[in-house]
Amino acid sequence: MKTTRSFLLLLLALPIMALPTHAQGIEFFHGTWKEALEEAEKQDKLVFVDAFAQWCGPCKKMAKNVFTQEEVGSYYNESFVNLKLDMETEDGRSYGTKYPVSAYPTLFFLNPDGEVVKKITGGKQAAALIDLGKKAVLSWDKSGGFAEKYEAGDRDFQLMVDYVGALNKVNKPSLKISNEYLRSNPAISKDQMGEFLMSAVTESDSELFSEMIQHKTEILNKFSEEDFEAKVNKAAMATVAKAVEFDFEDLVTEAINNYKSAKVGDSKRFELEANLHYNLLAANYPEWKELSDKYLKKYGKKDSELYKKQLSALKKEFTHEQDFQAYACDVCKEMVKRDDSVSSYSAYIELLMGCKKYAEAKKVTEEAIKKAKSRDEDISQFERVMKYLETM
Repeated sequence: MKTTRSFLLLLLALPIMALPTHAQGIEFFHGTWKEALEEAEKQDKLVFVDAFAQWCGPCKKMAKNVFTQEEVGSYYNESFVNLKLDMETEDGRSYGTKYPVSAYPTLFFLNPDGEVVKKITGGKQAAALIDLGKKAVLSWDKSGGFAEKYEAGDRDFQLMVDYVGALNKVNKPSLKISNEYLRSNPAISKDQMGEFLMSAVTESDSELFSEMIQHKTEILNKFSEEDFEAKVNKAAMATVAKAVEFDFEDLVTEAINNYKSAKVGDSKRFELEANLHYNLLAANYPEWKELSDKYLKKYGKKDSELYKKQLSALKKEFTHEQDFQAYACDVCKEMVKRDDSVSSYSAYIELLMGCKKYAEAKKVTEEAIKKAKSRDEDISQFERVMKYLETM
């Protein structure tokens, strides 16, 4: 019988044995670094640059295990224009002339003018990479220049849109500025009112949100329905987070009703997701688990990525719970029925081994080998696991 120590050493030897990652993760820009800066100017975002080399081990690990994670992709796709840059290509050498790189990977955050906002060397795990991105965004604070003009009495429409947007990007208070502007009865069109509200709204429990819903028609003249729905969802989820912050659960109900008032998307699904989010943030595991089962049963059949999302949340917040591994195994078992990828099988096998369900782990490993062979995929990792399981 192998010792616990040898079991842990085996797991360390299997780099892909981890909870599965999102199939999309970070979506990288296809173009040169100069074109990425131009795109950032259009979107008013920073450029995230992963300066790497093909032979770099930590670079490969980040590309495979970090950039692919749903949580990382969700934040970076919304916040940055993302660029992977092989520093040994022509475009990489051009970039390196202006931005020297001495070790790999080197991670850059550039503003649209090409100025370095933040730079760091070395690989990062998912949580650290997200934290790094948030610090970069907070470092790119453009609100100061707008504030000077505002304090001098300038109320130009575009200035107000840019000012409020800049405040919101760095999590500075903007509600007072937004309300002052609207109470001044600015001479703007209904379409402009809609554009301003899309920039100003941050939470659904506000008059600004109600105004935004009232101007939905005008907003859709400029923005897509997907953009509007995303704004509504983000604002309502921010109110759910406030419910936890202020220990006032009624705000969850308010957020759900706010979402319904916008008449976007699937309100029943949002209601489930809002309650899941609340119980996740509040660390209410029994309630979260019960809702998770309902969520996956109702929506997981058509979207296998939801299993990965729930596994990620479970791993992030509830590893201290007594039945963490058992519940994760249950979720994985259902997931592989819908997504029989290598990463899904790997996650399931690891969890079964962690629960000491070796016979079941062996059976699933045999199934994984069979599936991988049918697709002409590498089975060496599963063969190593099988050798270990045969000793148990």
